[in-house]
Amino acid sequence: MKASLAALTAALAVGTAMPTLAIETKDMVAARQHIFGAEHVDPETGALAEDKVIFSWLSAASFVASVQGKVIMFDTYVTRLETERGRTPLTIMDIVNMKPDAITVSHGHGDHADNAVFIAAHSGAPIYATAEACGTLTNLDFPRMADDPRIQDNPLYAFPEGASVDCVAVTSEGSVPGTEILKLPVLEPNACVVGFRHLHSVAVPPDPDFPPTPVEIIVDERDPALFPNGTPLWPRRAEADFVPTDDKQIDIRTTSGAPGGPESLFFSVILRNGSNFSFVYQNTAGALKEGKGRDWDGTPEDGQRILDILKGLPPTDVQLGTAATGNFENNGLRDLIMYQDALRPKIYIPNHITDGTKARESSSMSVYAGYVNQMDLMGVPQEQRPRLHWLVDPVDYLKPIVYDVDNPAWSDPAKDDILAGYCSPLEGEEAVEIALQ
Repeated sequence: MKASLAALTAALAVGTAMPTLAIETKDMVAARQHIFGAEHVDPETGALAEDKVIFSWLSAASFVASVQGKVIMFDTYVTRLETERGRTPLTIMDIVNMKPDAITVSHGHGDHADNAVFIAAHSGAPIYATAEACGTLTNLDFPRMADDPRIQDNPLYAFPEGASVDCVAVTSEGSVPGTEILKLPVLEPNACVVGFRHLHSVAVPPDPDFPPTPVEIIVDERDPALFPNGTPLWPRRAEADFVPTDDKQIDIRTTSGAPGGPESLFFSVILRNGSNFSFVYQNTAGALKEGKGRDWDGTPEDGQRILDILKGLPPTDVQLGTAATGNFENNGLRDLIMYQDALRPKIYIPNHITDGTKARESSSMSVYAGYVNQMDLMGVPQEQRPRLHWLVDPVDYLKPIVYDVDNPAWSDPAKDDILAGYCSPLEGEEAVEIALQ
């Protein structure tokens, strides 16, 4: 299996030459200051603090993180991405100029994978995704954008000479959720990163043991007047006859309906130094009790296998986890809370609260109410609930969330065992399949 994954990774790399990157240092500095805060960015070099982990919410489920100075994106879709900064206060070129070191696409639906190829082609950052999503990104999205005159004939957007997209397959095609667990080189030597396939959210019959929250998801009716629409970079669901009206409008969405949509990845990160700060990222939460996910008609054994993996991960300091689910009507946020019961995070930061099955821009506070009510309905003791760092759009976009990696609050003897075990340092740059203890 290791050999097949390595071969797949090599086969999915488009081209061999690294692009001649055109991102100027001054543009990188400005973009990083805009996204991470000027106080955290060296004004001459663009370097970020090596004693901090900094998260910045871009909207939807998308975050960018500086992990001791290395910049990694978790998802690339941006809610209401426009040609100029607006309600969402960044443009696609702000993200490009930030120059990420790596990109993760946790599953291939457009509200997660849009923009990924464009950012990777400009920055040279490798993408980490499932084999199915890698195939779509490299074999469909990249060639289409590379041949699009609206992109390549525009000096603002044209790919650098020799641009390519390197997509690393975290799991092999058709893999069973929870059966391939890989240690990834993405943040080495600073951190151990583990990735595996879990379950995409899906509606299952109502659970008689845990009633769903009665809270209605409410969108603030004042929002359109307070934040009028600007010119969209490209409509998310454009009609077939959509005609661009601005030369800054380009289509950098992922290919709709292509392979890789529901196959979903979970990422765990633990720092190798300081007090071993740890966090996890997930942008969907499947029905673990039933073992089912979108396009995965599984059994309770599938869900239990994933729960066992979650319980075997390092003690989690921060969970960046979805607060949207396709199961909301039938079971509220039950599935998210089952993930949390296994992870026991100290701090919970929600994502997917500006779009999704129910969530929309300006609906964050009703999602918050639903989350708290679901905790009550499921009888979660107060001492087992994470501290909430809730996000409200648009005021929390690009507002740095900063953690000191040396803070003794993150120390835990159990982390030492994991770092000496399956998180022992990688000897090379290839992903390595592991077994959790």
